[in-house]
Amino acid sequence: MKPHININLLTLVGCRKNYTIPFFPGVNIIYGDSDTGKSSILEFINYLLGASNIELADEIKATVKYAALELEINGAQYTVKRDIYNSKDYIEVYPCTFDQCSEFFPKKYSPNYKDISAPDGFISDFLLDTLGFPKVKIKVSPSKANSDVKRLSFRNLFKYVYVNQDDIGSKSFLDINNWVQATTNKEVFKYIFNVLDSSITELEVQISELFKESKVLLQKYTSVSEFLQETDYDNRVSLDEAINELDEILLALKEELERLNSTMVANSSNHAELKSIFNQLSLNKKRVALEAEKTREEIEKYSRLKNDYDNDISKINGVIQAQKRIGESTTLENPCPVCSSLLTPCDVNEHFHEAGNASLIEELKSLERKKKSIQSLIDDLSVKSRKLAKEHSEYSSDLDRAREMLDTESRALITPYLTQRDTLIEAIASKNQLRSQLVSSIKVRNQQQKIHDDYEKSQLKISQLQERLDKLQNSAPSIHEVLSDLSDYLKLYLKKVNIKNQQGIAVSDKSFAPVIRGRDYSSITSGGLRTISSLGYMVALLEYAIDHEVNHPRLLMVDTVGKYLGKTTKEKYKGQTNQVEDDKEGISDPLKYQNIYEYILGVANRAEKKGVPCQIILVDNDVPDAFVDRYKAYIVAHYSSSGENGLSVGLIDDAGI
Repeated sequence: MKPHININLLTLVGCRKNYTIPFFPGVNIIYGDSDTGKSSILEFINYLLGASNIELADEIKATVKYAALELEINGAQYTVKRDIYNSKDYIEVYPCTFDQCSEFFPKKYSPNYKDISAPDGFISDFLLDTLGFPKVKIKVSPSKANSDVKRLSFRNLFKYVYVNQDDIGSKSFLDINNWVQATTNKEVFKYIFNVLDSSITELEVQISELFKESKVLLQKYTSVSEFLQETDYDNRVSLDEAINELDEILLALKEELERLNSTMVANSSNHAELKSIFNQLSLNKKRVALEAEKTREEIEKYSRLKNDYDNDISKINGVIQAQKRIGESTTLENPCPVCSSLLTPCDVNEHFHEAGNASLIEELKSLERKKKSIQSLIDDLSVKSRKLAKEHSEYSSDLDRAREMLDTESRALITPYLTQRDTLIEAIASKNQLRSQLVSSIKVRNQQQKIHDDYEKSQLKISQLQERLDKLQNSAPSIHEVLSDLSDYLKLYLKKVNIKNQQGIAVSDKSFAPVIRGRDYSSITSGGLRTISSLGYMVALLEYAIDHEVNHPRLLMVDTVGKYLGKTTKEKYKGQTNQVEDDKEGISDPLKYQNIYEYILGVANRAEKKGVPCQIILVDNDVPDAFVDRYKAYIVAHYSSSGENGLSVGLIDDAGI
C-alpha cells in the first residue's frame, strides 16, 4: 500500500458539547454561506498537523477547549490532540481513536524544531517517519556547492497538500514571487518526486538509523515483557475480561441502588402523610401567630383612641365645673370706692363669647358614646386575643407531638435505607477503584504492545525505504520526466474543464509552476484562469502520486474551489483579477465549474479502482446543482447562516443559543 494520510474525524472539545466533522476516503465536500466556519475546519486540520498557529473566531474562543484529529497513516490509527490557545505546548499523539485515548499514554512532540526538550521529539519527524518518508536536508542555495542546509519538514511538504483561500488562484501561489521561499519549494518538489540530488545518500543513512532504532525497540520490548512475566502481570485479554466483568457488576450495583431509591420513595407514604400534617400544623401556627400579632396591634390602636376620648371628656368636664364655680355675670350698679358714684358694668357678651352648657353637655355625651363603643371593641379584641393565644399554644403542642412522631418515623424508615445505600455506594466506589487500577494496567500492556508495534513499523519502514532505494538506484526519474508527466495530467484536467485555447500547456522547468498558452502562471491576469490552473496543478500532483511511488501523502485540501469562477468575489480579492480577461475566458460558465468537480471525483474513483488510498477535502461557498443532486453522499457538511431548511448554522451550531 502506498504511503498515505486519511483524515477520519475532527473533534472540537467544547464546554457545552463536542463539535465533530466526519471524513471519508475519496471526495469530501463542505459548503455553505460565508462566515459559517467552513475554512476553520481545514485550518484546524492544518494546525493539528503541525502548523505554527491558528486564528480563532470569537464563537470558538467562547466555546472550545481544545481540538483533536483522528487520522489514519499508512493503515495505522492515531489521534492528535493540541491546545488551540498555546501553540507552543507539546502536541499529544495517541495510537488509537479519540474515544479510546484514556486507555493509552500519549507521545508528546514539539510543534517545531526550535524546542528540543519535548519527550518524544518533533511532530514533523513523527509524521515523516510514520509515512515512511526519508528525513533529508535541503540546500538553501542549491546552485552553490558550499550552500548551507536545513531540515526538510513535513510543513514544507504540506504546502503541496493544502491550499487555503488566499493562495488558490493567487499570484503568490506556492510563493512563486518570493525567490528565497520559491527556491526552498523547488527543492521540496524534487524531494516529493525523488529527484533530489541527495535522496539516495539520505535514504541509505536513514535505513541505517532505522536498523539501530529497530534493535533498541526490540531490546526494550524484550526487557518489558520479561519484567511483566516475572511479576505475574495479567495479559491484555484477562484484563479486558476483568474490566467487562466489573462493568457488569457495576451496572447491577447501580441498578440496585436505583431500585432502592425507588423503593424508598414508594414505601414512605406514612412518612409523607406525617410530613404533610407537620407542614399543615406549622402553617396553622404561623397563621395564628400572625393573627394574634395583628389583634394586639388593633387593641393598642383602639386603646390609644380611648385615651384620647378620656382626655377630651376630662377637658369638657373641667370647663363645665369652671362655669359652675365662676357663676353668671352681674348687671347691678355698684358705688365707686373712690368717689361714691355708681358704676354700671358693661355687657360681657359684647367683648367675650360665652359658651352655653347645652353644647358642652351634648359633646360630652357624644364622647361618652364613642368611648363606650371603643371599649366594646377593645373587650371583643381582648377575648379574641386570648382565644388566639390558646390556639397558638395548642398548635405548638400538636406540632411538638407531630415532630416527635416524624423523627421516630424517619429513624425507622431512613436508617435501614441508609445502611443499604451506604453499603451499595461503598461497593460501587470499591469496584470503580479496582476498575481504574485495571485500566492503568491496560495502559501498561498497551504501552508494551505499542513498543512491539513500533518495532514492527520500523521493520516495515526499513522494507519500504529499502524498496524505494532500490528503485532510485535502478530507475530514478529525471526532473524532465516528472515535469512531462505532470504536464500531461494538467492537460487532461484543462481539457475536461474545457478552457479556451488549450495550447502551450506545461509545467515550467524553471519555476515548477503551471504554464498556460506559453505564459507562466504569474503572468496570467485572469484570476479565474489562475484558480483553474492552480487547482489543476495540485490535482496533477495527486494523480502522479496515485500512479507512482513518491513522497506525497495522497491527500489534497482546497479552500475555496469557486474563487473567481462566476461566484461572489470577496472585496479583498477583486483587485487580484482582470474582470475583462475573466469575461474573455468565460470563467462564469457554470459548466466549467461543474467539470472541475466531475474531474476531481473521477480522480478519486480512479484511485479507488487501483486500490490506492486517496482523500480530497474541498471547501466552497457553493457547488454545482447537478453535482449536489447526483453526489449527495460526498457532502459531509452544508451550512446556512440563517438555518434555512433545517441546515446547521455553522461549525459551532449552538453559538446563539
